[in-house]
Amino acid sequence: MPIEIDVKKTAVLSMDFQNDIIHPDAPLAQAAGFAKMVQETGILPRSAKLLDAARQAGMKVIHVMVEFGPDAAPMPTRGAFFRMLGAGGPTLVPGTWGAQIHDDVAPKPGDEIVKKSMISAFVGSNLDEVLKKNGITDIAMIGVATTFVVEGTTWSAVDKGYNCIVIEDCVCAGSKEAHDAAIQTSLTYLADLCKADEFIAAIQK
Repeated sequence: MPIEIDVKKTAVLSMDFQNDIIHPDAPLAQAAGFAKMVQETGILPRSAKLLDAARQAGMKVIHVMVEFGPDAAPMPTRGAFFRMLGAGGPTLVPGTWGAQIHDDVAPKPGDEIVKKSMISAFVGSNLDEVLKKNGITDIAMIGVATTFVVEGTTWSAVDKGYNCIVIEDCVCAGSKEAHDAAIQTSLTYLADLCKADEFIAAIQK
Protein backbone atom coordinates (compact mmCIF):
# COMPACT_ATOMS: atom_id res chain seq x y z
CA MET A 1 0.00 0.00 0.00
CA PRO A 2 1.42 3.43 -0.92
CA ILE A 3 2.54 5.55 2.00
CA GLU A 4 0.44 8.62 2.82
CA ILE A 5 2.15 11.86 3.83
CA ASP A 6 0.66 15.08 5.19
CA VAL A 7 3.25 17.59 4.00
CA LYS A 8 2.08 20.19 6.51
CA LYS A 9 2.55 17.90 9.50
CA THR A 10 5.61 15.93 8.39
CA ALA A 11 9.23 17.06 8.67
CA VAL A 12 12.22 15.48 6.96
CA LEU A 13 15.12 14.93 9.35
CA SER A 14 18.46 14.72 7.54
CA MET A 15 20.73 13.34 10.24
CA ASP A 16 24.48 13.14 10.85
CA PHE A 17 25.54 13.53 7.22
CA GLN A 18 28.76 15.11 8.50
CA ASN A 19 32.24 14.76 7.06
CA ASP A 20 33.73 12.99 10.09
CA ILE A 21 30.96 10.41 9.87
CA ILE A 22 30.67 9.75 6.13
CA HIS A 23 33.56 11.31 4.19
CA PRO A 24 36.23 8.90 2.87
CA ASP A 25 38.99 11.21 4.16
CA ALA A 26 37.75 10.99 7.78
CA PRO A 27 39.30 8.36 10.10
CA LEU A 28 36.05 7.59 11.93
CA ALA A 29 34.09 7.21 8.69
CA GLN A 30 36.69 4.73 7.47
CA ALA A 31 37.02 2.80 10.74
CA ALA A 32 33.27 2.44 11.26
CA GLY A 33 32.62 1.42 7.66
CA PHE A 34 30.26 4.35 7.08
CA ALA A 35 32.24 5.91 4.20
CA LYS A 36 32.35 2.60 2.32
CA MET A 37 28.64 1.93 2.73
CA VAL A 38 27.63 5.49 1.83
CA GLN A 39 29.46 5.06 -1.45
CA GLU A 40 28.21 1.53 -2.14
CA THR A 41 24.56 2.34 -1.40
CA GLY A 42 24.51 5.68 -3.23
CA ILE A 43 22.47 7.31 -0.50
CA LEU A 44 23.93 10.80 -0.93
CA PRO A 45 22.53 11.60 -4.41
CA ARG A 46 19.27 9.85 -3.52
CA SER A 47 18.99 11.86 -0.29
CA ALA A 48 19.78 15.12 -2.11
CA LYS A 49 16.97 14.40 -4.57
CA LEU A 50 14.56 13.65 -1.73
CA LEU A 51 15.49 16.82 0.15
CA ASP A 52 14.88 18.94 -2.94
CA ALA A 53 11.49 17.28 -3.45
CA ALA A 54 10.56 17.94 0.18
CA ARG A 55 11.49 21.61 -0.17
CA GLN A 56 9.45 21.92 -3.36
CA ALA A 57 6.48 20.37 -1.56
CA GLY A 58 6.77 23.01 1.17
CA MET A 59 7.84 20.55 3.86
CA LYS A 60 9.96 21.40 6.87
CA VAL A 61 13.54 20.20 6.33
CA ILE A 62 15.67 19.87 9.45
CA HIS A 63 19.37 19.01 9.45
CA VAL A 64 20.55 17.28 12.62
CA MET A 65 24.23 17.58 13.55
CA VAL A 66 26.22 16.13 16.42
CA GLU A 67 29.05 18.16 17.93
CA PHE A 68 31.32 17.28 20.83
CA GLY A 69 32.07 20.69 22.26
CA PRO A 70 33.33 21.63 25.73
CA ASP A 71 29.78 21.71 27.11
CA ALA A 72 28.83 18.24 25.85
CA ALA A 73 28.14 15.36 28.20
CA PRO A 74 31.16 13.19 29.09
CA MET A 75 32.00 10.72 26.34
CA PRO A 76 31.37 7.09 27.34
CA THR A 77 34.52 4.98 27.41
CA ARG A 78 32.92 1.57 26.96
CA GLY A 79 31.75 0.25 23.61
CA ALA A 80 33.61 -0.20 20.33
CA PHE A 81 32.10 2.90 18.73
CA PHE A 82 33.28 5.21 21.50
CA ARG A 83 36.74 3.66 21.41
CA MET A 84 36.84 4.40 17.67
CA LEU A 85 35.84 8.00 18.35
CA GLY A 86 38.82 8.46 20.65
CA ALA A 87 41.33 6.63 18.47
CA GLY A 88 41.21 8.93 15.44
CA GLY A 89 41.94 12.19 17.23
CA PRO A 90 39.43 15.02 17.82
CA THR A 91 36.16 14.24 16.09
CA LEU A 92 33.06 16.34 15.35
CA VAL A 93 34.55 19.43 16.94
CA PRO A 94 32.44 22.57 16.43
CA GLY A 95 33.74 24.80 13.64
CA THR A 96 35.90 22.12 11.98
CA TRP A 97 35.64 20.55 8.52
CA GLY A 98 34.78 17.24 10.14
CA ALA A 99 31.70 18.65 11.85
CA GLN A 100 30.36 20.24 8.66
CA ILE A 101 27.50 18.66 6.74
CA HIS A 102 28.67 16.99 3.53
CA ASP A 103 28.39 19.29 0.52
CA ASP A 104 26.08 16.91 -1.36
CA VAL A 105 23.30 17.26 1.22
CA ALA A 106 24.18 20.65 2.71
CA PRO A 107 21.43 22.91 4.09
CA LYS A 108 19.71 25.33 1.73
CA PRO A 109 17.82 28.56 2.46
CA GLY A 110 14.71 27.84 4.48
CA ASP A 111 16.10 24.68 6.08
CA GLU A 112 16.64 24.50 9.82
CA ILE A 113 19.69 23.16 11.68
CA VAL A 114 19.44 21.39 15.03
CA LYS A 115 22.55 20.50 17.01
CA LYS A 116 22.56 17.53 19.37
CA SER A 117 25.12 16.17 21.81
CA MET A 118 24.89 12.40 21.47
CA ILE A 119 23.22 9.67 19.38
CA SER A 120 19.49 10.47 19.39
CA ALA A 121 18.50 13.69 17.62
CA PHE A 122 16.52 14.64 20.72
CA VAL A 123 19.45 14.49 23.16
CA GLY A 124 20.90 17.87 24.08
CA SER A 125 18.94 19.57 21.29
CA ASN A 126 15.85 21.74 20.80
CA LEU A 127 14.36 19.35 18.24
CA ASP A 128 11.19 18.67 20.22
CA GLU A 129 10.59 22.41 20.53
CA VAL A 130 11.18 22.98 16.79
CA LEU A 131 8.77 20.19 15.83
CA LYS A 132 6.03 21.37 18.17
CA LYS A 133 6.45 24.99 17.05
CA ASN A 134 5.87 23.94 13.46
CA GLY A 135 2.92 21.66 14.18
CA ILE A 136 4.84 18.54 13.22
CA THR A 137 3.39 15.17 14.21
CA ASP A 138 5.36 12.91 11.85
CA ILE A 139 9.09 12.71 11.13
CA ALA A 140 10.67 11.12 8.06
CA MET A 141 14.29 10.17 8.64
CA ILE A 142 17.34 9.89 6.42
CA GLY A 143 20.98 9.71 7.50
CA VAL A 144 23.87 7.71 8.91
CA ALA A 145 23.84 5.41 10.67
CA THR A 146 20.79 3.18 10.72
CA THR A 147 22.08 1.58 13.92
CA PHE A 148 22.86 4.87 15.66
CA VAL A 149 21.03 8.12 14.93
CA VAL A 150 18.14 6.56 12.99
CA GLU A 151 17.34 3.85 15.50
CA GLY A 152 18.10 6.07 18.51
CA THR A 153 15.95 8.93 17.24
CA THR A 154 13.09 6.57 16.43
CA TRP A 155 13.03 5.23 19.99
CA SER A 156 13.09 8.77 21.41
CA ALA A 157 10.43 9.98 18.98
CA VAL A 158 7.90 7.24 19.69
CA ASP A 159 8.39 7.77 23.42
CA LYS A 160 7.39 11.40 22.81
CA GLY A 161 4.38 10.48 20.68
CA TYR A 162 5.71 11.25 17.19
CA ASN A 163 4.91 9.08 14.19
CA CYS A 164 8.04 7.86 12.43
CA ILE A 165 8.94 7.08 8.84
CA VAL A 166 12.31 5.63 7.87
CA ILE A 167 13.30 6.05 4.23
CA GLU A 168 15.30 2.86 4.09
CA ASP A 169 17.31 3.53 0.93
CA CYS A 170 18.45 6.89 2.31
CA VAL A 171 20.00 5.39 5.45
CA CYS A 172 22.90 3.00 5.92
CA ALA A 173 25.09 1.53 8.64
CA GLY A 174 28.68 0.31 8.81
CA SER A 175 27.69 -2.85 6.97
CA LYS A 176 24.70 -4.20 5.09
CA GLU A 177 24.20 -6.77 7.85
CA ALA A 178 24.03 -4.09 10.55
CA HIS A 179 21.61 -2.00 8.50
CA ASP A 180 19.37 -4.99 7.79
CA ALA A 181 19.37 -6.01 11.45
CA ALA A 182 18.19 -2.58 12.59
CA ILE A 183 15.51 -2.46 9.92
CA GLN A 184 14.23 -5.96 10.64
CA THR A 185 14.42 -6.09 14.44
CA SER A 186 13.21 -2.70 15.63
CA LEU A 187 12.49 -0.16 12.92
CA THR A 188 9.95 -2.29 11.08
CA TYR A 189 7.90 -2.36 14.30
CA LEU A 190 8.37 1.27 15.36
CA ALA A 191 8.15 3.13 12.05
CA ASP A 192 6.66 2.95 8.58
CA LEU A 193 9.32 2.01 6.05
CA CYS A 194 9.43 3.24 2.47
CA LYS A 195 11.83 3.94 -0.39
CA ALA A 196 12.82 7.42 -1.56
CA ASP A 197 10.82 7.16 -4.78
CA GLU A 198 7.71 6.15 -2.86
CA PHE A 199 8.11 9.08 -0.46
CA ILE A 200 8.66 11.56 -3.29
CA ALA A 201 5.60 10.28 -5.14
CA ALA A 202 3.50 10.65 -1.99
CA ILE A 203 4.48 14.28 -1.39
CA GLN A 204 4.03 15.31 -5.02
CA LYS A 205 0.33 14.38 -5.13
